[in-house]
Amino acid sequence: MEMKSVKKTARLALISTALAFGLAAGVSGAALSDEVKLNSWLGPTHPLNSGGYVPFIDAVEKASNDDIKFRLFLGGSLLDSRATLPGIRDNVVEGGFVVLSFHPAEFPAMTTFSDLSMVGTDSLTAAAAVTETILLHCKPCEAEAKAQNFLFFGAYATTAYNIMSVKPVNSLEDMHGKKVRSFGGAIDRWLSSLGAVAVNVDATHAYDGLSKNTLDAVMLPVADLSAYNLWDVAPYVTLLNVGSFKADSSVGFSRDFWRGLTTEQRALLLKYAPIMAIGPGLDYIKNDEKVVAEASGKGVTLIQPTDEMKKGLADFFEVDKSAILEAAAKRGVSEEDTSEIVATYVKLLDKYNKLFEGKRDDPQALYDILYQEVYAKLDPATFGLD
Repeated sequence: MEMKSVKKTARLALISTALAFGLAAGVSGAALSDEVKLNSWLGPTHPLNSGGYVPFIDAVEKASNDDIKFRLFLGGSLLDSRATLPGIRDNVVEGGFVVLSFHPAEFPAMTTFSDLSMVGTDSLTAAAAVTETILLHCKPCEAEAKAQNFLFFGAYATTAYNIMSVKPVNSLEDMHGKKVRSFGGAIDRWLSSLGAVAVNVDATHAYDGLSKNTLDAVMLPVADLSAYNLWDVAPYVTLLNVGSFKADSSVGFSRDFWRGLTTEQRALLLKYAPIMAIGPGLDYIKNDEKVVAEASGKGVTLIQPTDEMKKGLADFFEVDKSAILEAAAKRGVSEEDTSEIVATYVKLLDKYNKLFEGKRDDPQALYDILYQEVYAKLDPATFGLD
Protein backbone atom coordinates (compact mmCIF):
# COMPACT_ATOMS: atom_id res chain seq x y z
CA MET A 1 0.00 0.00 0.00
CA GLU A 2 1.20 3.51 -0.75
CA MET A 3 2.37 5.43 2.28
CA LYS A 4 2.94 9.11 3.01
CA SER A 5 3.20 11.22 6.14
CA VAL A 6 0.12 12.79 7.68
CA LYS A 7 -0.79 14.64 10.84
CA LYS A 8 -2.84 13.15 13.62
CA THR A 9 -6.14 15.01 14.10
CA ALA A 10 -6.77 14.15 17.71
CA ARG A 11 -4.64 13.80 20.81
CA LEU A 12 -5.49 12.69 24.29
CA ALA A 13 -5.64 16.03 26.07
CA LEU A 14 -7.03 14.49 29.23
CA ILE A 15 -3.97 12.40 29.97
CA SER A 16 -0.29 13.22 29.80
CA THR A 17 1.76 10.20 30.78
CA ALA A 18 5.54 10.39 30.80
CA LEU A 19 6.76 6.88 31.57
CA ALA A 20 10.50 6.51 31.38
CA PHE A 21 11.10 4.62 28.17
CA GLY A 22 14.27 4.79 26.10
CA LEU A 23 13.16 5.73 22.61
CA ALA A 24 14.93 4.24 19.66
CA ALA A 25 16.16 6.25 16.73
CA GLY A 26 13.53 6.87 14.09
CA VAL A 27 13.09 4.06 11.61
CA SER A 28 13.52 4.57 7.93
CA GLY A 29 10.73 3.93 5.49
CA ALA A 30 7.63 5.64 4.19
CA ALA A 31 4.83 6.88 6.41
CA LEU A 32 1.30 5.52 6.60
CA SER A 33 -1.10 7.24 4.23
CA ASP A 34 -3.77 7.40 6.96
CA GLU A 35 -3.86 7.58 10.71
CA VAL A 36 -3.86 4.25 12.48
CA LYS A 37 -7.25 4.10 14.20
CA LEU A 38 -7.23 2.36 17.59
CA ASN A 39 -10.35 1.66 19.65
CA SER A 40 -10.33 1.44 23.43
CA TRP A 41 -13.87 1.41 24.75
CA LEU A 42 -12.72 2.12 28.31
CA GLY A 43 -12.66 5.64 29.73
CA PRO A 44 -9.67 7.98 29.42
CA THR A 45 -8.45 7.52 33.01
CA HIS A 46 -8.56 3.71 32.91
CA PRO A 47 -5.11 2.11 33.46
CA LEU A 48 -5.25 0.44 30.04
CA ASN A 49 -5.33 3.90 28.49
CA SER A 50 -3.21 5.93 30.90
CA GLY A 51 -0.60 3.18 31.35
CA GLY A 52 -0.90 1.49 27.96
CA TYR A 53 -2.25 3.28 24.93
CA VAL A 54 -1.01 6.78 25.72
CA PRO A 55 2.66 5.92 26.35
CA PHE A 56 2.62 3.32 23.55
CA ILE A 57 1.32 5.85 21.04
CA ASP A 58 3.74 8.52 22.21
CA ALA A 59 6.71 6.15 22.00
CA VAL A 60 5.90 4.82 18.53
CA GLU A 61 5.13 8.23 17.04
CA LYS A 62 8.32 9.74 18.41
CA ALA A 63 10.52 6.80 17.43
CA SER A 64 9.07 6.76 13.91
CA ASN A 65 9.56 10.50 13.46
CA ASP A 66 5.78 10.68 13.04
CA ASP A 67 5.80 8.27 10.10
CA ILE A 68 3.27 6.26 12.11
CA LYS A 69 0.45 8.39 13.50
CA PHE A 70 -2.47 7.21 15.61
CA ARG A 71 -6.00 8.29 16.36
CA LEU A 72 -7.36 6.80 19.59
CA PHE A 73 -11.11 6.42 20.14
CA LEU A 74 -12.06 6.15 23.82
CA GLY A 75 -15.07 5.24 25.90
CA GLY A 76 -17.07 3.53 23.18
CA SER A 77 -17.18 6.67 21.06
CA LEU A 78 -16.66 4.54 17.95
CA LEU A 79 -17.04 0.85 18.89
CA ASP A 80 -18.22 -0.76 22.10
CA SER A 81 -16.65 -3.80 23.76
CA ARG A 82 -18.29 -6.48 21.65
CA ALA A 83 -18.11 -4.55 18.39
CA THR A 84 -14.35 -4.04 18.57
CA LEU A 85 -13.36 -7.48 17.28
CA PRO A 86 -15.62 -7.35 14.19
CA GLY A 87 -14.50 -3.74 13.73
CA ILE A 88 -10.88 -4.87 13.54
CA ARG A 89 -11.72 -7.89 11.41
CA ASP A 90 -13.62 -5.75 8.91
CA ASN A 91 -11.06 -2.93 8.98
CA VAL A 92 -13.32 -0.29 10.52
CA VAL A 93 -10.30 0.31 12.77
CA GLU A 94 -6.76 -0.97 12.48
CA GLY A 95 -6.55 -2.14 16.07
CA GLY A 96 -8.01 -2.02 19.56
CA PHE A 97 -8.74 -3.61 22.91
CA VAL A 98 -10.46 -6.99 22.69
CA VAL A 99 -11.76 -9.07 25.59
CA LEU A 100 -11.09 -12.59 24.34
CA SER A 101 -13.63 -14.20 26.65
CA PHE A 102 -16.40 -12.05 25.13
CA HIS A 103 -15.88 -14.12 21.98
CA PRO A 104 -15.65 -17.78 23.08
CA ALA A 105 -16.87 -19.08 19.73
CA GLU A 106 -14.19 -17.16 17.86
CA PHE A 107 -11.42 -17.66 20.47
CA PRO A 108 -12.16 -20.99 22.18
CA ALA A 109 -8.54 -21.71 23.14
CA MET A 110 -7.65 -18.19 24.27
CA THR A 111 -10.83 -18.00 26.36
CA THR A 112 -9.16 -20.58 28.60
CA PHE A 113 -7.52 -17.67 30.41
CA SER A 114 -10.91 -16.62 31.77
CA ASP A 115 -10.89 -19.97 33.59
CA LEU A 116 -7.46 -19.16 35.03
CA SER A 117 -8.57 -15.97 36.75
CA MET A 118 -7.63 -17.42 40.13
CA VAL A 119 -4.20 -18.55 38.91
CA GLY A 120 -1.62 -15.79 38.91
CA THR A 121 -3.08 -12.64 40.44
CA ASP A 122 0.11 -10.60 40.22
CA SER A 123 -0.72 -8.28 37.34
CA LEU A 124 2.81 -7.99 35.93
CA THR A 125 3.78 -11.66 35.88
CA ALA A 126 0.32 -12.74 34.72
CA ALA A 127 0.42 -10.31 31.78
CA ALA A 128 3.86 -11.53 30.74
CA ALA A 129 2.90 -15.19 31.10
CA VAL A 130 -0.31 -14.86 29.05
CA THR A 131 1.51 -12.84 26.40
CA GLU A 132 4.30 -15.38 25.96
CA THR A 133 1.95 -18.37 26.10
CA ILE A 134 -0.21 -17.09 23.25
CA LEU A 135 2.50 -15.54 21.08
CA LEU A 136 5.13 -18.28 21.32
CA HIS A 137 3.55 -21.51 22.52
CA CYS A 138 -0.06 -21.84 21.37
CA LYS A 139 -0.75 -23.01 17.81
CA PRO A 140 -4.55 -23.19 18.37
CA CYS A 141 -4.47 -19.57 19.57
CA GLU A 142 -2.62 -18.51 16.46
CA ALA A 143 -5.04 -20.35 14.17
CA GLU A 144 -8.20 -18.94 15.74
CA ALA A 145 -6.84 -15.39 15.65
CA LYS A 146 -5.88 -15.80 11.99
CA ALA A 147 -9.42 -16.96 11.18
CA GLN A 148 -10.70 -13.60 12.51
CA ASN A 149 -8.18 -11.49 10.54
CA PHE A 150 -6.85 -10.62 14.00
CA LEU A 151 -3.29 -10.34 15.27
CA PHE A 152 -2.96 -10.87 19.02
CA PHE A 153 -0.27 -8.49 20.26
CA GLY A 154 -0.12 -9.09 24.01
CA ALA A 155 -2.31 -9.16 27.12
CA TYR A 156 -2.51 -6.97 30.18
CA ALA A 157 -3.71 -8.20 33.56
CA THR A 158 -5.50 -6.37 36.33
CA THR A 159 -4.63 -6.42 39.99
CA ALA A 160 -6.81 -8.59 42.23
CA TYR A 161 -10.56 -8.36 41.86
CA ASN A 162 -12.47 -7.55 45.05
CA ILE A 163 -16.16 -7.42 45.96
CA MET A 164 -17.65 -3.92 45.72
CA SER A 165 -21.19 -3.86 47.06
CA VAL A 166 -24.21 -1.82 48.03
CA LYS A 167 -24.48 -3.71 51.34
CA PRO A 168 -21.58 -5.12 53.37
CA VAL A 169 -20.27 -8.59 52.52
CA ASN A 170 -18.78 -10.01 55.71
CA SER A 171 -19.07 -13.69 54.81
CA LEU A 172 -19.53 -15.84 51.74
CA GLU A 173 -23.10 -16.48 52.89
CA ASP A 174 -23.79 -12.78 52.34
CA MET A 175 -23.34 -13.39 48.60
CA HIS A 176 -26.38 -15.65 48.38
CA GLY A 177 -29.03 -14.24 46.07
CA LYS A 178 -26.89 -11.27 45.04
CA LYS A 179 -26.68 -10.15 41.40
CA VAL A 180 -22.97 -9.68 40.79
CA ARG A 181 -21.12 -8.24 37.82
CA SER A 182 -18.54 -10.81 36.75
CA PHE A 183 -16.44 -11.60 33.68
CA GLY A 184 -17.14 -15.27 33.07
CA GLY A 185 -15.21 -18.47 33.56
CA ALA A 186 -14.16 -19.58 37.03
CA ILE A 187 -15.56 -16.50 38.75
CA ASP A 188 -19.04 -17.22 37.36
CA ARG A 189 -18.86 -20.80 38.63
CA TRP A 190 -17.73 -19.62 42.06
CA LEU A 191 -20.60 -17.16 42.31
CA SER A 192 -23.05 -19.86 41.27
CA SER A 193 -21.69 -22.14 44.01
CA LEU A 194 -22.54 -19.39 46.54
CA GLY A 195 -26.09 -19.02 45.26
CA ALA A 196 -25.30 -15.68 43.64
CA VAL A 197 -26.22 -14.69 40.09
CA ALA A 198 -23.33 -13.80 37.79
CA VAL A 199 -24.10 -10.96 35.38
CA ASN A 200 -21.65 -10.65 32.49
CA VAL A 201 -21.68 -6.95 31.61
CA ASP A 202 -18.85 -4.56 30.85
CA ALA A 203 -17.26 -2.76 33.76
CA THR A 204 -18.42 0.45 32.11
CA HIS A 205 -21.97 -0.54 33.15
CA ALA A 206 -21.07 -0.97 36.83
CA TYR A 207 -22.22 2.48 37.94
CA ASP A 208 -25.61 2.26 36.27
CA GLY A 209 -26.15 -1.28 37.50
CA LEU A 210 -25.41 -0.43 41.13
CA SER A 211 -27.25 2.89 41.10
CA LYS A 212 -30.38 1.40 39.48
CA ASN A 213 -30.38 -1.76 41.62
CA THR A 214 -29.92 -4.13 38.70
CA LEU A 215 -26.66 -5.14 40.39
CA ASP A 216 -25.99 -5.73 44.08
CA ALA A 217 -22.23 -5.97 43.72
CA VAL A 218 -19.44 -5.89 41.16
CA MET A 219 -16.14 -7.72 40.88
CA LEU A 220 -13.40 -5.21 40.03
CA PRO A 221 -9.95 -4.13 41.28
CA VAL A 222 -10.18 -1.56 44.04
CA ALA A 223 -8.61 1.03 41.72
CA ASP A 224 -11.79 0.97 39.67
CA LEU A 225 -13.66 2.74 42.45
CA SER A 226 -11.95 5.80 41.01
CA ALA A 227 -11.76 4.75 37.35
CA TYR A 228 -15.54 4.25 37.15
CA ASN A 229 -16.49 6.74 39.89
CA LEU A 230 -18.13 4.06 42.04
CA TRP A 231 -17.55 5.79 45.38
CA ASP A 232 -21.19 6.73 45.88
CA VAL A 233 -22.80 3.51 44.64
CA ALA A 234 -20.43 0.92 46.14
CA PRO A 235 -19.88 2.04 49.75
CA TYR A 236 -18.47 -1.35 50.81
CA VAL A 237 -15.43 -3.17 49.45
CA THR A 238 -14.53 -6.63 50.71
CA LEU A 239 -10.83 -7.12 49.99
CA LEU A 240 -11.08 -10.80 49.16
CA ASN A 241 -8.71 -11.63 46.31
CA VAL A 242 -11.05 -13.44 43.92
CA GLY A 243 -8.65 -13.53 40.98
CA SER A 244 -7.74 -11.19 38.16
CA PHE A 245 -8.80 -10.47 34.62
CA LYS A 246 -6.28 -11.48 31.97
CA ALA A 247 -8.26 -12.95 29.03
CA ASP A 248 -7.66 -10.05 26.67
CA SER A 249 -5.61 -8.57 23.88
CA SER A 250 -4.70 -5.14 25.22
CA VAL A 251 -4.16 -4.13 21.63
CA GLY A 252 -4.69 -6.36 18.62
CA PHE A 253 -4.37 -5.45 14.98
CA SER A 254 -6.08 -6.26 11.72
CA ARG A 255 -3.85 -8.62 9.80
CA ASP A 256 -4.66 -6.66 6.63
CA PHE A 257 -3.22 -3.56 8.26
CA TRP A 258 -0.20 -5.49 9.54
CA ARG A 259 0.61 -6.86 6.10
CA GLY A 260 0.53 -3.33 4.67
CA LEU A 261 3.36 -2.14 6.93
CA THR A 262 7.02 -2.22 6.05
CA THR A 263 9.29 -4.63 7.91
CA GLU A 264 10.80 -1.65 9.73
CA GLN A 265 7.40 -0.40 10.85
CA ARG A 266 6.40 -3.84 12.11
CA ALA A 267 9.71 -4.05 14.00
CA LEU A 268 8.99 -0.70 15.65
CA LEU A 269 5.53 -1.75 16.85
CA LEU A 270 7.00 -4.98 18.23
CA LYS A 271 9.70 -3.02 20.05
CA TYR A 272 7.20 -0.97 22.00
CA ALA A 273 4.55 -3.67 22.45
CA PRO A 274 5.69 -4.44 26.03
CA ILE A 275 4.23 -1.10 27.11
CA MET A 276 0.76 -2.40 26.24
CA ALA A 277 1.26 -5.56 28.32
CA ILE A 278 3.08 -4.23 31.38
CA GLY A 279 2.13 -0.55 31.53
CA PRO A 280 -1.54 -0.98 32.52
CA GLY A 281 -0.59 -3.27 35.41
CA LEU A 282 1.88 -0.70 36.71
CA ASP A 283 -0.89 1.90 36.71
CA TYR A 284 -3.28 -0.52 38.42
CA ILE A 285 -0.78 -1.14 41.23
CA LYS A 286 -0.24 2.58 41.74
CA ASN A 287 -3.96 3.36 41.58
CA ASP A 288 -4.89 0.55 43.99
CA GLU A 289 -2.63 2.05 46.62
CA LYS A 290 -3.99 5.54 46.04
CA VAL A 291 -7.64 4.47 46.21
CA VAL A 292 -7.16 2.43 49.40
CA ALA A 293 -5.66 5.52 51.03
CA GLU A 294 -8.60 7.68 49.89
CA ALA A 295 -11.43 5.23 50.63
CA SER A 296 -12.43 6.32 54.13
CA GLY A 297 -12.48 9.97 53.10
CA LYS A 298 -14.85 9.05 50.28
CA GLY A 299 -17.22 7.23 52.61
CA VAL A 300 -16.17 3.74 51.53
CA THR A 301 -15.72 1.02 54.13
CA LEU A 302 -12.95 -1.49 53.43
CA ILE A 303 -13.75 -4.93 54.84
CA GLN A 304 -10.96 -7.41 55.49
CA PRO A 305 -11.89 -10.97 54.50
CA THR A 306 -12.10 -13.60 57.19
CA ASP A 307 -9.97 -16.75 57.15
CA GLU A 308 -13.18 -18.68 56.52
CA MET A 309 -13.83 -16.66 53.37
CA LYS A 310 -10.29 -17.24 52.12
CA LYS A 311 -10.54 -20.97 52.79
CA GLY A 312 -13.91 -21.21 51.07
CA LEU A 313 -12.49 -19.62 47.94
CA ALA A 314 -9.38 -21.84 47.99
CA ASP A 315 -11.49 -24.97 48.49
CA PHE A 316 -13.67 -24.03 45.53
CA PHE A 317 -10.66 -23.53 43.29
CA GLU A 318 -9.33 -27.00 44.07
CA VAL A 319 -12.67 -28.51 43.09
CA ASP A 320 -13.02 -26.27 40.05
CA LYS A 321 -9.76 -27.32 38.37
CA SER A 322 -11.51 -30.14 36.54
CA ALA A 323 -14.10 -27.67 35.24
CA ILE A 324 -11.42 -25.89 33.21
CA LEU A 325 -11.05 -28.92 30.91
CA GLU A 326 -14.81 -29.43 30.76
CA ALA A 327 -15.49 -25.80 29.84
CA ALA A 328 -12.82 -25.86 27.15
CA ALA A 329 -14.18 -29.12 25.73
CA LYS A 330 -17.61 -27.52 25.37
CA ARG A 331 -15.94 -24.80 23.29
CA GLY A 332 -14.34 -27.48 21.10
CA VAL A 333 -10.81 -27.35 22.53
CA SER A 334 -9.11 -30.70 23.04
CA GLU A 335 -8.02 -31.80 26.49
CA GLU A 336 -4.44 -32.00 25.21
CA ASP A 337 -4.45 -28.40 23.98
CA THR A 338 -6.10 -27.06 27.13
CA SER A 339 -3.69 -28.94 29.38
CA GLU A 340 -0.75 -27.57 27.39
CA ILE A 341 -2.02 -23.99 27.65
CA VAL A 342 -2.51 -24.28 31.41
CA ALA A 343 0.83 -25.99 32.05
CA THR A 344 2.73 -23.48 29.93
CA TYR A 345 1.06 -20.52 31.60
CA VAL A 346 1.76 -21.82 35.12
CA LYS A 347 5.41 -22.51 34.24
CA LEU A 348 5.79 -19.00 32.81
CA LEU A 349 4.32 -17.42 35.94
CA ASP A 350 7.25 -18.83 37.87
CA LYS A 351 9.69 -17.72 35.16
CA TYR A 352 8.55 -14.11 35.22
CA ASN A 353 8.30 -13.98 39.00
CA LYS A 354 12.03 -14.69 39.02
CA LEU A 355 12.90 -12.40 36.10
CA PHE A 356 10.96 -9.46 37.56
CA GLU A 357 12.39 -9.85 41.06
CA GLY A 358 13.95 -6.60 42.22
CA LYS A 359 12.87 -4.77 39.06
CA ARG A 360 9.21 -4.01 39.71
CA ASP A 361 9.88 -0.33 40.33
CA ASP A 362 11.73 0.01 37.02
CA PRO A 363 9.27 0.08 34.09
CA GLN A 364 12.03 0.16 31.49
CA ALA A 365 13.65 -2.95 32.93
CA LEU A 366 10.32 -4.80 32.81
CA TYR A 367 9.69 -3.72 29.22
CA ASP A 368 13.18 -4.83 28.23
CA ILE A 369 12.72 -8.26 29.82
CA LEU A 370 9.44 -8.90 28.06
CA TYR A 371 10.84 -7.67 24.77
CA GLN A 372 13.84 -10.00 24.95
CA GLU A 373 11.81 -12.98 26.13
CA VAL A 374 8.95 -12.62 23.63
CA TYR A 375 8.88 -9.88 21.02
CA ALA A 376 12.53 -10.13 19.96
CA LYS A 377 11.75 -13.73 18.96
CA LEU A 378 9.08 -12.62 16.47
CA ASP A 379 10.56 -11.91 13.04
CA PRO A 380 8.96 -8.73 11.66
CA ALA A 381 9.65 -10.00 8.15
CA THR A 382 7.37 -13.02 8.66
CA PHE A 383 5.31 -12.70 11.88
CA GLY A 384 1.59 -12.33 11.18
CA LEU A 385 2.01 -12.40 7.41
CA ASP A 386 0.77 -15.93 6.64
